[in-house]
Amino acid sequence: MGLERRSISREVQLGQVEAELLQQAKRFEEAEAELTGDVLDAYDAGFGDALAQVACAYPGMDITPFTTSNRVANEQIVPRVLP
Repeated sequence: MGLERRSISREVQLGQVEAELLQQAKRFEEAEAELTGDVLDAYDAGFGDALAQVACAYPGMDITPFTTSNRVANEQIVPRVLP
């Protein structure tokens, strides 16, 4: 009888640990998504600030080719090729 009770107790504990692990994984994914959004927002704000500085220094300059999806290669603005 004692062995059976201990076995049942261990099964209950195992179920609780499994449930907690699932909750931790979910919380981690939510935190990761929030942090990723924060990083992207900060990157976008910084790029916007840099672009505004260029527009301020060179008021007549067309800044439309300047995007985060372009890069400079051979002294030209070209599309960035993602791996």
